[in-house]
Amino acid sequence: MRLDLNVSLSAGAPVVGVAGEVDLLTADDLYEFLATVIRQRGPRLSVDLRRVTFMDSRGATALLRARRLARSLGGNLTLFGPSAPAALVLRAGTGSGDQLGMLPSRAPAGRDRDIPVPAVSSRRASEER
Repeated sequence: MRLDLNVSLSAGAPVVGVAGEVDLLTADDLYEFLATVIRQRGPRLSVDLRRVTFMDSRGATALLRARRLARSLGGNLTLFGPSAPAALVLRAGTGSGDQLGMLPSRAPAGRDRDIPVPAVSSRRASEER
């Protein structure tokens, strides 16, 4: 399964869409993508996790690292709409998801437009064989 990442603007702030599996093989790609968005578009962003099909502790760690980066630059990273697999790991790893600022399953209002950020795709090792 691939990890698909995209970024759009909502009310002038970046929203990163995450789809697919966030695990040992893809968590670093997620962190690097989020770090690029933070550095290029500013430290206030939201991450849409509605289309995550699998997440392990490495995925949660990548999100925590990106949130620390955003906060160190005076911003914040907010998660919304985590799928059941993502919510399970995030709640287990952070006590309730509050550490990551999880919001209910709704997108930020006022999506303006898609903005370009280099695409990142990862394939699971089993698919490469």
